[in-house]
Amino acid sequence: MTRGASAARAASADRTHIDRAAKIKRAAFALLALGGALFWASATRAEVADYLPLARPAPSDAILSKPIREPGDPGGAGQVLPAPDYAARKKFNVVVLGDSLGDGLWAGLYRVLKGDKRFEVIKRSKVASGFVRSEYYDWNANVERVLEEERVDIAVVMIGTNDRQVIVNGKGERYPLRAKGWEQEYRERIRRFTASLQARGAYIYWVGIPVMRSARFGGDMQYFNSIYREETARAGVPFVPTWEGLANAKGEYTAYGPDLRGREKLLRADDGIHFTLAGYQVLASIVADAIKTDIDKGYVRLDAPAGKVRQSAAVSEPQEETVAEPQAPAQGNEEEASADGAHGAESEVQSAQAAPIEVPELRPGRADDWSWPLR
Repeated sequence: MTRGASAARAASADRTHIDRAAKIKRAAFALLALGGALFWASATRAEVADYLPLARPAPSDAILSKPIREPGDPGGAGQVLPAPDYAARKKFNVVVLGDSLGDGLWAGLYRVLKGDKRFEVIKRSKVASGFVRSEYYDWNANVERVLEEERVDIAVVMIGTNDRQVIVNGKGERYPLRAKGWEQEYRERIRRFTASLQARGAYIYWVGIPVMRSARFGGDMQYFNSIYREETARAGVPFVPTWEGLANAKGEYTAYGPDLRGREKLLRADDGIHFTLAGYQVLASIVADAIKTDIDKGYVRLDAPAGKVRQSAAVSEPQEETVAEPQAPAQGNEEEASADGAHGAESEVQSAQAAPIEVPELRPGRADDWSWPLR
């Protein structure tokens, strides 16, 4: 064998060895990469699992049956609705229902009642909602869902700032604000809403709308307050007025006022409708004082549902209130829109006249077209 042939075989063997070593390294690298991917995927799943909310157990003493029946009445398929164990309850569930003002009221109540171990404050409000636009959010349907998901001992209701709109009744008839048909339908929705809460034994506190910066907007809110006051008196539940409590000495709108510590603070938001956090706490203190006073006097009890004991007559008695007449539109007032920005162009006819008038139909794509799915 020549020296050249030996060298060629040696070089070939070296290349084979190098190729084999390279393949082994690539295989090892692939295995390491696969193991790393599996490790990080497992870690990611664990992290995601840590952030997933746990299923909320239903309260053991809540009435979960959908039909409204008295405890002991036979239900479907021979079932009997169990009576709630009021004696086992340790604290009041205070459930806040309403629109964006209700949202803020919840934030205030949460802070005002935080140190009182008798209360658990729960938010079930819905921004941009009201009793008028039921195709967007139907409070009469959703309050039933709330009652199935929560044990509602005390219901705090604050709503109305988005209801300056045309209402459509069950027959498809449309009525502008303050028309006779509008008010009839609006009152009927309030009555059904209140009856649902009362049927489950909830104590109700209906919070009046506070003073507003815009005279026109405020006039409509006073009109709503007059309806709420009459309907709550009819149902026998307290109406908590806030208009004078959040106005200045002359009964007028003011953006500044004393906070809970007596310091002069900015209480109202720039829109002249909503509040700052300090303002919501002042608003909440009015409601909290009414609730705690009734509890201290025995009007509201943890061991008995509403209707079995008398609620505070001092809060629920009707009072005289001047309802402002509709005013002509003012130029450049941002308050002329509904509080949650849901007020459409058709609302311009609402406060200008009290008699039914022809109004434009909703058109797809407009700001006040809340139909779903989107068209």
